[in-house]
Amino acid sequence: MALIGYSLGIYDSKSYMNSNMWGVDICGCLDHVKNRYLHLNPNFKLKNRRADISVTYDSYVIVSARFKEFCIDNNYQGISFYDLANYNDRFYMEIFNVVSVDIKRREIDYYEYNSVCNEYNEVIGAHPVCLVNKSPLDKGFYRTDIEFGRGYAKSAIEIVDIETGKKLKAEKFKGLYLDEILTEYDFEKVKK
Repeated sequence: MALIGYSLGIYDSKSYMNSNMWGVDICGCLDHVKNRYLHLNPNFKLKNRRADISVTYDSYVIVSARFKEFCIDNNYQGISFYDLANYNDRFYMEIFNVVSVDIKRREIDYYEYNSVCNEYNEVIGAHPVCLVNKSPLDKGFYRTDIEFGRGYAKSAIEIVDIETGKKLKAEKFKGLYLDEILTEYDFEKVKK
């Protein structure tokens, strides 16, 4: 059992980017899930302003200027930051580097398949994260290839490599905790 990276545990912002998507079937909100940057609400109100990183109820990761600068200063690739209309010190962060989840190891559950959009309304089994590649991650921020959750709130899990995890811990960003991603978990040993 070895450490290969960390998943980002992010506290909620107590806010919605697009509250009108609540309860909408996945086919009706799929573009919001897949292309969040196209749906930044110009009237967005962030209720948790103390956090350096937080996530809205509809899964928009919001970061402070300090968090953004940390990423720029460390030259992390595959991340974009989008301005928010009402804030000059908060940004929507999107990660483009993708890692694959091992769906057999994690036994992910899929519910309410929609043949119209070829998506499931709900996907459960995000934690602990089981990755296909069991080697330590290269430097960077990543997202899983599967979105977990339900409807408008489905989202990938944000992940970092070991060294970045240590740097994030040292910075003591408010709103963030890290969960270890291991090559094997105790629950897997029980099955053997």
